[in-house]
Amino acid sequence: MLEVRSFLINTYLAVCDLAVAAADYLLLVALINRGMVYPSSLLSAHDILPLGWILGVWLASLVHCGMYRSRRLASVFADFWVLTRVCLVSLVVLEGLTRLIPTLEPRPHFLLELTCMNFVVLGFLRLGVRFVLRFLRRRGYNIKNLVIIAAPDIGDRLSRKFEQRANFGYRIIRRFDHRQSTPLAEGLLQEICALFDSQHIDDVILGLPANAHAVTGLIVKECESRGINVRVVPDLFPIVQSDTQVYDFDGLPLVNVRTYPPDRLAYSVLKRMLDIVLSILVLVVLSPVYALIALAIKITSAGPVLFSQERVGLNGRRFKMYKFRTMRPDPTLEHGAHWTTPNSPFVTPLGRWLRRSNLDELPQFWNVLLGNMSVVGPRPERPCFLNRFRQQIPQYMLRQYVKCGITGWAQVNGWRGDTSIPERVEHDLYYIRHWALALDIKILLLTLTRTFFHRNAY
Repeated sequence: MLEVRSFLINTYLAVCDLAVAAADYLLLVALINRGMVYPSSLLSAHDILPLGWILGVWLASLVHCGMYRSRRLASVFADFWVLTRVCLVSLVVLEGLTRLIPTLEPRPHFLLELTCMNFVVLGFLRLGVRFVLRFLRRRGYNIKNLVIIAAPDIGDRLSRKFEQRANFGYRIIRRFDHRQSTPLAEGLLQEICALFDSQHIDDVILGLPANAHAVTGLIVKECESRGINVRVVPDLFPIVQSDTQVYDFDGLPLVNVRTYPPDRLAYSVLKRMLDIVLSILVLVVLSPVYALIALAIKITSAGPVLFSQERVGLNGRRFKMYKFRTMRPDPTLEHGAHWTTPNSPFVTPLGRWLRRSNLDELPQFWNVLLGNMSVVGPRPERPCFLNRFRQQIPQYMLRQYVKCGITGWAQVNGWRGDTSIPERVEHDLYYIRHWALALDIKILLLTLTRTFFHRNAY
């Protein structure tokens, strides 16, 4: 029964999608003919044959890309991502077919225009449908009956989630709790089957521990024999985060323990674009400042203008980080295995001012341009201190899952210099978990107002 109902719903959706695609095609043909569309011309083989090919390719692309899979629990914008893939696949296929069937493209860029129109119209129509469905579900329509069979803690979390998300359209009919001390008995299995016999159940969610694997298999088999959809919450809660990703590796599911900002397209592309623009802008606009600082360093103390030091960045990779030299050259300081203390005799008067004003960090924009660093991120640490902190502070190495930065959430909140390392790490982890481009911009603005002449910089 479930398969029949699903087939009928998907058939209806496919017919609607094809009707929209056909309407878009006819509208574009009308525009080509300057608004004049004659029924006889639309029924001619000259137009019907290309339309048939186009609708066939679109239908195949929609099915192949998973447009007709259930996404009740997904975002209202989920169809846009599927439509993006559908448009790309169909456009490539149709452009290839134009070599064999030239009438598919009566004018240049016709197929591209049709694809864009289909994307916009279908996307917003499906968005509207999803909003209407969510509205109806909140009021008790289009509801599915749900049974939860899980450990108490997982069952509590699932129950709260479904109560908070009435727009998902689920009604919890019954909840069975599994406790470690009392494995599921044959009687409970019979009770579950009796419930299936007495009431119509649409979905079952299983959240059983790994030691109940055999029972999970029996329940799944029973549900499938009755046409009941089953979802499984894997017994990975102690190590897997809620925002994880699942990949299909040639039929083998792979679950990420955590997802990090570099796994997101926005971090990889938008953040890198921002880094490049800002680093070029700073290097060009502030080039006179660079020259003045370099000249002042050469006049006030002997030694090179720049100071390079090995630091640890993304994924534990080591790189040379650059600064304006603020200390007098001394052989005992070459390894950098020390903290700079207040009133250190090794720091030059100019260097102390550069450190207080953060101007000694300006050469690191070259590191940003090279890709070793980002403008915003956790501060890079020296290898000797990193090896110490990784043993003393839990989750310290999680900082290495993002690019290190010139400024960061910890720095704008006062945790820089000789301050608490655990507090600094806590702020860095907050940044990693809540990363967004807007947060980067906020940190940049706070950097301009909070960190110049900071009391902990010496």
